[in-house]
Amino acid sequence: MPDLSGEHALFDGLIEDAMTAIEKGPSVPDQVLGRYAPLASLLRSVSFHEGRLLERGLAVVAALHPDLQVLGKPLKLPLVEAAVQAISTNRWEVLDGVCFDADAGTKGTYRPDLVIVNRKTRKAFVIDLKRSLAAYGDSTLADLTSRMMATGLVLPDFLYKRHKRLSITSVDIAVIDGASRKSDHTQGIWKLGELDDLLGLPGAAAAMEHLRSTFGERVRALIESQALGALGLQQPSPTASSTAPTRSRKHDGPQVEKAGRAEAGRSSDETPVACIVVGFARSASGSG
Repeated sequence: MPDLSGEHALFDGLIEDAMTAIEKGPSVPDQVLGRYAPLASLLRSVSFHEGRLLERGLAVVAALHPDLQVLGKPLKLPLVEAAVQAISTNRWEVLDGVCFDADAGTKGTYRPDLVIVNRKTRKAFVIDLKRSLAAYGDSTLADLTSRMMATGLVLPDFLYKRHKRLSITSVDIAVIDGASRKSDHTQGIWKLGELDDLLGLPGAAAAMEHLRSTFGERVRALIESQALGALGLQQPSPTASSTAPTRSRKHDGPQVEKAGRAEAGRSSDETPVACIVVGFARSASGSG
C-alpha cells in the first residue's frame, strides 16, 4: 500500500488552481441582488469548482496505488441503444455476463467523472463524483445510475478496442457523495469517507477529507472578505492568493502524469473475455 501521509503537498497546486478560477469567474449584475451580486456569483463558482477539485484530487490519490490505473482523459462512453433497453427492461443482476458492442447504434453518450481500472483484479470503476447529493432526488439518481449501468455494459468492448487492448472482467459503478451524507451501496451510492473500502486504498478517504477541509478554509476566508467588501466595511480581496497560507506551491507533477498513463498506451495480447460482470460497486474487502 502506498503511504498517503505526504500526498497533501500534491493538493496545494490543485487548490491554488481552483481558488484562482473562482476569483476570475464572471460576476453578472443583478437588479435584485444589487451590490451582493458578486457575492452570489462567487458562491455559485465555489460550488462548481469544488466538484472539479474533488475529481482531480481523487485522480491524484488513486494514481498512488500501484494497481490502479486512472484513465487519463474524460471518456465519452456511448449509450448503446440495446444496452439502454436491456437496463430498462431487466433486473440488473440478470445482465451479469452480458456485454454489448461499443460500435452499435447509440442513443447519445455519457461522460463519467473518472474511470479507474484495477489492473490486478481487472475491475473497472465508473465513478460520478458529486460535491453533495442533497439536491438530488431518487428519480434523478435512478436515471443517473441507469445511464452508468448502460455504459458499463459496453465499457469492456470500448476499452479493448480503443485503449490498446485493455482487458477487464467486471465493471462497478459508484456515485460518490462528496459531502459524505448519503450512502446506499445497493443503489451504487457511496460516501467520500468510504473511499478506502471502495478502492481498497487505506488512507484515501482521510486524504480527500483533508483536501476538502483545506479548500473550505480558503473559501470561507475569501467569502468573508467579499462579504465585508459588499457591506462597505473593507475592500474585497483582489486575488485568491491573498487568502493562501504561507507554503511552497507544488503542482500535480508526476502524479498527474501517472494518472494519465493509460493514454500512453499499454499493449496487451489478451483477448476480451466473453463474460463481464456489471453491477453496483462493492466493498474492496468483500464485506460490503
